[in-house]
Amino acid sequence: MVVDTSGEAIVGAVVKQAGAKKGVVTDIDGKFVIDVPEGAMLTISYVGMKETAVKATAGMNVILESNIEALDEVVVVGYGTQKKANLTGSVAQVKMEDVLGDRPVVSAASALQGAMPGLTIGGGSGPGVAKSLNIRGTLSINGGAPLVLIDNVEGDLSTLNPDDIESVTVLKDAASSAIYGARAAGGVILVSLKHPKSNEHFSANYNFNVGWEQTANFLKQSSLREYLNAYMEAGYSNSYWAGNGEVSKWRDYLDKYNQNPSSVSTVGDGIFQDTDGKVYWLSENDLAKNMMTTGAIQNHNLTVSGGTDRIRYRLSGSFSKEDGPLITNKDMFERKTINGFIAADVLKWYTQEANISYTNSDLSKPEVVGNMYPYYTTRLINYYPEGDIPGKILGTNESLPSQTPSNMIRLAPVSHEEKSVPRISLRSIFKLLPGWIITGEYTYNRTDTHYQFYSDRFRFADVQLAAKNSTEKGQDFYRMYDTTAKYNALNVFSNYEHTWGNHAFKAMLGFNQEEYYYRYFYGNVLAQATPSVPSFEGGTGEKKIIDKYSEYAIRSGFARFNYVYADKYLFELNGRYDGSSKFPKDNRFGFFPSVSAGWRLGQEKFMSASKSWLDDLKLRVSYGTVGNQRIDPYQFTPTMSVNSAGTYILDAGGKTTYITSPGLVSSSFTWEKVTTFNVGCDFYAFNNQLNATFDWYNRKTTGMLAAGIEIPKVVGTTAPLQNVADMKNQGWELSVAWRSNVGNLNYRIGLNVYDSWAEITKFNNESRLLSDYYVGQRIGEIWGYEADGYYAIGDFDQDAARKGTWVLNKGVTRINGYNPQPGDMKFKDLDGDGVITAGEGTVEKAGDRRVIGNNASRYQFGMNIGASYKGLSLDVLLQGVGKRDYWLGGSALFPFAGVDAGDAVFQPLYYNQTDYWTAKSYDPSSPDYMVAANPGCELFRIYDQGNNIRSNTRISDRYLQNAAYLRVKNVTLSYLLPKEWIHKLFIRSAKVFLSMENLATFTSLPKGYDPEGTAAGSHANALSNGISWTYPYYRTISVGASITF
Repeated sequence: MVVDTSGEAIVGAVVKQAGAKKGVVTDIDGKFVIDVPEGAMLTISYVGMKETAVKATAGMNVILESNIEALDEVVVVGYGTQKKANLTGSVAQVKMEDVLGDRPVVSAASALQGAMPGLTIGGGSGPGVAKSLNIRGTLSINGGAPLVLIDNVEGDLSTLNPDDIESVTVLKDAASSAIYGARAAGGVILVSLKHPKSNEHFSANYNFNVGWEQTANFLKQSSLREYLNAYMEAGYSNSYWAGNGEVSKWRDYLDKYNQNPSSVSTVGDGIFQDTDGKVYWLSENDLAKNMMTTGAIQNHNLTVSGGTDRIRYRLSGSFSKEDGPLITNKDMFERKTINGFIAADVLKWYTQEANISYTNSDLSKPEVVGNMYPYYTTRLINYYPEGDIPGKILGTNESLPSQTPSNMIRLAPVSHEEKSVPRISLRSIFKLLPGWIITGEYTYNRTDTHYQFYSDRFRFADVQLAAKNSTEKGQDFYRMYDTTAKYNALNVFSNYEHTWGNHAFKAMLGFNQEEYYYRYFYGNVLAQATPSVPSFEGGTGEKKIIDKYSEYAIRSGFARFNYVYADKYLFELNGRYDGSSKFPKDNRFGFFPSVSAGWRLGQEKFMSASKSWLDDLKLRVSYGTVGNQRIDPYQFTPTMSVNSAGTYILDAGGKTTYITSPGLVSSSFTWEKVTTFNVGCDFYAFNNQLNATFDWYNRKTTGMLAAGIEIPKVVGTTAPLQNVADMKNQGWELSVAWRSNVGNLNYRIGLNVYDSWAEITKFNNESRLLSDYYVGQRIGEIWGYEADGYYAIGDFDQDAARKGTWVLNKGVTRINGYNPQPGDMKFKDLDGDGVITAGEGTVEKAGDRRVIGNNASRYQFGMNIGASYKGLSLDVLLQGVGKRDYWLGGSALFPFAGVDAGDAVFQPLYYNQTDYWTAKSYDPSSPDYMVAANPGCELFRIYDQGNNIRSNTRISDRYLQNAAYLRVKNVTLSYLLPKEWIHKLFIRSAKVFLSMENLATFTSLPKGYDPEGTAAGSHANALSNGISWTYPYYRTISVGASITF
């Protein structure tokens, strides 16, 4: 029998007797019979495997190892393929089966996380949440996501079933992506779908996994006693507004209740009403945990494929469903896909291919409006009771649900968003002469989205014990929107290659035309006549309609020329002439060239001494320019919008309508241009068991669109966009992999690391205001103050202090606008004027601020470790960020931060906020008056109802967070069942597996924060990643099987 290293039978392996013509091929079970003398030498070979020579024995078993070089020899590039050895650009490719394995992921983007250096996958958690893609960091102040091409045509990665993907190639530098011109400024992701090969035996595969999801990281609050102590320490009133209770009594009742709950007469969830009618909450909940449950996930894939010498076919279908971890299962994502491919060699020189696919998805989630705060908030303190508030507490005749997250989820209406994506791709291939191929491709893609939501009216008790309605009477509403996006693409290109002695030539010439159309319709209507069947026409109240559309087109010509001499010296030239309707008529076209070269140093004669261990060593260099057209259409056309006023006009019977004045536009702006210089090295050694790739790049984006001039505010509109800003981005990438075996134990380990930084080199901000981009700014900069400990009693005039007046001694740094006391934060006086200020808000006059950190992710890495032994396999994926600063601020880090005296009751005290500054004595007559009881405390003093909170919580290096992290992204254990167990069931192979996603995370961030989450920053930090605490990330444990017939 002939099997691979995982124990799976190899069908069609060639077995020959050495030195003879006698030979056979293995059958469907990998078995073979050959009549040779015992001890005769046999050679066994198979495409993609290392040829093996063994002595013939009865009942022999042969294991073929992967020929890594052969497997990776052909790499998908723009409009074609190339030998990996001949690549001169920065290109990374992975086989989807290697990164997906048996993981229970619905999203192809999620499977790619940590798989390739330079590719960053971001986005929050939650059912159906789309992932963001980025190649090599910040491209432009206007953004610049990579171009995703599915079998050479633009598409949406989220609509694909990961099981339908053969490989994913990332084109990272201008030399490799320039062939795609205007759309490729942010790099290109080439997705190749699975296509069967000629004479492939019929096979059917069914694989599935079912799993369970649980929230892995909750925000943790302090105890109720700690909260009440802090509340009093902060100087808030003893009279608590919720039922007019007294905090001092509350603490006494709480202590009594905690010692013996039956000693206090409560109703509902720990609600105690005193004899004077005042209300106290005595039960401690975990409101965040209470709104979560165990979610479920399931994936099913069925595939049939095969082929003859002239016809090849593949049909696949999948069903995925994710019930999120919120209680009630109102958060759900469901997706169904079907994909069919057929190819026919109609004539010897003519092949016709067709690929038809359809994806349908449905996303539902509870929506919150009106008086209901978002269900995912954790603003409420854990003492708020779950369940209902009794009517006698509310002073009404009815008990009402309390306004806790779990109750709001149960009561909230559900929105539905359905998306349908049909796609048809046709490809005609003409092989007219040896080495000459002409290809024509046409694709039609349509995306229809329908959203609907009805907000009905229900009653609940808010946190102030007041009965409330979710919507006012008659103000229930029905909302819907429909979008349609149509896409047509035509590609025609010709490839010709010829080898003449040591000279190998390859040339390609092509044409591309694409058209996009988008339409949006939105409707909102108040007061449904028949709430059980809500509709737009069924609304009896005010109606609002928005209708808009946009369209644009691209027309391009492109060419590529490759030359290889003696398999050692490599040269490539690319060019594309692009036209886009997004730009003014006279500035629509641009030419974007690139050039690259490579030297296979390892093939030189002077390297012959290293041949015993060095397989290949290649140096690469590339330089090229691409355009960036990722802007909205019609930016060069002045437009006006029609709006309704927010208030009614008396006696007018409705709201007034007004039209805005047209904005200022420029008719001369054009492409942003992205120029990249890249050098790299590829290294293979020890029979390809060790391979490594290194790249360094310098990318410059020039002519970024920004406001070109400053205009007076009295003009009433913004300045027109012009090509007036520049940026540079530098970085490096490293990937190293080792694969080997010890007997029957096969193992592998791979590591990839990537780093980059970006800087503004030109911007129209002569004053260098920190509130805008400025020349020299590193994207992600965090400006703040340097902490200098806390103010101590010795910093103040002692006589005045004992009289309750706080006057700083001469020479002690003051804080502009604040009168500090002992325990307040002290900051370093960097400008030497004796006063802490923000200066004039410019780079040169920033007062006492400086750059204290940067929230851009640095040293992003991924590591995969795998081992297999006689059918048993273990795979581990690690992923993370090596360096990143982040400012959490606000209630996330500080007790009662950002609130006034009356709002502290809304804000929890978290577990990391209890170590605040306190004094040994607050008695002015005591020798320990205002002496720190805990001088090494983590947080400043809280007092005077938070009046000093804004000074203490200003951005400073003391509380800057380290957002670096390491996540155990996936651990999968699988077992390939032995042939003798399954062959009687006509099963070719069967595998079972256990997979765990997001198993553990190591970070110094406070509990409850997901370092992988993203959120938009503000203005100058708009390109920076944020940290999310809205929808917590969760871990998944699943089991499944893969069966092939």
